[in-house]
Amino acid sequence: MISLIAKTHVDHVRQQGYAVIKQAVDPAVVGSFLDFANTFEYTEDEQANLLRNQQRLNSFGRTIYNVALKRQDALRVFIRGIPGEVLKELLNEKFYAAIPPDQPNYILRAMHLRSSLEAMPYHIDSFIPYTGNYTSVVQAILFLNDSKVDNGCTLVVPKSHQTGEYAPQGENADAIPLEAEAGDIVVWDSRIWHATLDNTAKRDRWALIATFCRWYIKQGFDYPRAIPQSVFEALDDDEKIVYGYCSYTPLDEFDKTELKSGLDKIKKLSS
Repeated sequence: MISLIAKTHVDHVRQQGYAVIKQAVDPAVVGSFLDFANTFEYTEDEQANLLRNQQRLNSFGRTIYNVALKRQDALRVFIRGIPGEVLKELLNEKFYAAIPPDQPNYILRAMHLRSSLEAMPYHIDSFIPYTGNYTSVVQAILFLNDSKVDNGCTLVVPKSHQTGEYAPQGENADAIPLEAEAGDIVVWDSRIWHATLDNTAKRDRWALIATFCRWYIKQGFDYPRAIPQSVFEALDDDEKIVYGYCSYTPLDEFDKTELKSGLDKIKKLSS
């Protein structure tokens, strides 16, 4: 049973395209991720490789990729408590009978840290625009710094997730600044038109950005094979599900012949 507060957020996502869960994460946890963001460094070779392969929209800020493999506690801030209730309501597939209904059956597409620098153009993150209440991809963003107009906060166009169209470029009179404070989690339907403002204050705006999707959508990284054995053994069932261990692509027919499995079929995959 979904709580009343979680249902309020879900309704806001369905109607407006986004919701703000105020002070969703303990300040000490937020501080830990902020310390990580401020001290993590790629090697020179890693930086050069990332620049060669960088996705265009990530060029508008500083980015630390693949945080879900670097910080095993990162997934929990999103899939537990109120945020977890919201994600299950928006993304769980009701016909996925192999997993108990009180567990998530959606999966993690990708997770990264970003601090915006330049204005980012309008876009959608679901890849495909369509109408209706069937949400296929959701962003959940934990803000580690306050996100305000002067340091490049996100712009969203309310209800644009129901247009069935890609985001047009240029100014949008219906856009609103989505300001947030450190510890807030913002959840939005990935069809929503959104952009970021220029960080004129040149002040950090670190955010932990997680993209979650329905179980049958391709993950951004091969988490079931990338996670080390020691980490796998410490994961709870809900974490293993969201990392994709119940719905990974089988190697061949002798691995498995079903795309959506239950908890009894979870196993560590070789990298």
